[in-house]
Amino acid sequence: MQLNPSQRTAGSLAATLGALAGALLHAAPAAAQADPGRAPAAAAPAASVAAAPNAYDETSSEAGTLVADTAVLYYQEDDNRVRVVESETGLTWNSPGGTVVSGKFVYDSLTGATPNGAVRSRSGVQTFRPPSPRPGTSAPVHESDSSTGASGIYEIARGKLPVDSGFKDTRKAVDLGVTLPLASGLKLSVGGAGSWEMDFTSYSGRVGLSKELFGKNTTVSVGYNYERDSVRPFTGIPSPLSSMGDVVIGTARRKHVSSFVAGLTQVLTPGWLAQINWSHGVSRGYQTDPYKLVSLVDRYSGDPFAYIYENRPGRRVRDSIYVGTKFALGSAVTDASVRWYKDSWGIKSWTFALSEHMPLGRSVYVEPGVRYYHQTGADFFRHYVFLDENTPDFVSADSRLGAFRAWTFSLKAGAKIAPNIEIYGAAERYMQEGQRFDRSAPGPLGKTDLFSGSKSVSLITGLRVTFR
Repeated sequence: MQLNPSQRTAGSLAATLGALAGALLHAAPAAAQADPGRAPAAAAPAASVAAAPNAYDETSSEAGTLVADTAVLYYQEDDNRVRVVESETGLTWNSPGGTVVSGKFVYDSLTGATPNGAVRSRSGVQTFRPPSPRPGTSAPVHESDSSTGASGIYEIARGKLPVDSGFKDTRKAVDLGVTLPLASGLKLSVGGAGSWEMDFTSYSGRVGLSKELFGKNTTVSVGYNYERDSVRPFTGIPSPLSSMGDVVIGTARRKHVSSFVAGLTQVLTPGWLAQINWSHGVSRGYQTDPYKLVSLVDRYSGDPFAYIYENRPGRRVRDSIYVGTKFALGSAVTDASVRWYKDSWGIKSWTFALSEHMPLGRSVYVEPGVRYYHQTGADFFRHYVFLDENTPDFVSADSRLGAFRAWTFSLKAGAKIAPNIEIYGAAERYMQEGQRFDRSAPGPLGKTDLFSGSKSVSLITGLRVTFR
């Protein structure tokens, strides 16, 4: 699971990491995923293949069970940047009649340093300060004031990457969902979620329909999700493109996101299935990161002279197509997928993923995986702006909106220590690469590392208990 770029908007990093943990925590054994929710025969290996049975040769959900799942995630970026400790607990009830009710609670704690978008200075110490409060009001107070940070003044030594070392946040999130059988092969799913951070709140609701056809070998599905976000930066809302430290223009802004997805899953043989999904989303409202800056660089010396607040368009349209396949040979399952993405900001990306579920004996599995991601930069992405040029209407120096590529290497494992108890874990290494130098830049800036992308390690351990 990669950390997608451009998702950090005043608090959504925690949500991104929640998605990472969710993907690992709820990743059913590969053999079970080969055909989730179907009769065991649909996901079974071909009859001609002889293999010792494995404890994970079963459907991903079993009627008449209550599944309790709890896990802890540890995430650490290199160079003592963002660190996350997350706990997640979920309950899923699979009723004998086919109704599925699920609930999940997540708690995150985030600390560390995060890049503020400015370029390094090779000539002296850089000083950064928050926006000024409106006349007659007091500056916001936040825990990180004692160690500088998002709501305080901080300095960066010459040649060092400008990072906000006082980055701190917590997140609590709840998700509830229910799936109801309406008729033979027809299911309705509804759900809702809420996420609360110190500077960001999000509420969402979803609804979906799926229909099984042709002897349960074909499934078509459609879904809709609506999300409403509220951003309340510790520093207030700065005026877009205004100078660092200028007076804020407000305390909060909102964003609305509507997403639609349609999919088709086809069983090709008893041990092979393929899936294709198309998703379309539109977000409107405040999508600027109020903590990010853009450097104004002297055209001759190449040194950052001043800083302005970034500005992003208020509308973003996203489209993506996902194609995946799973092939079972005995208890081993190969999972391969590709995803194409494009948005109205000019970002295009490809994601390629491959993993292999390998049983070890009768009750253990390991699952190595690799993922490659590549994206182009947003139309308005700039590492810096020259001091004497006209400031663009939209500009951001956030490296997650720039062109880059990333590799993710992962290893998952699980063991049934009892018929109804499973322990599992996962380790993942993420490495992001992008343009480091602009040789055409003036002066020492041409020899200055411009890329602030991240590398990280994530670890997860969990326990799953099934009550029958």
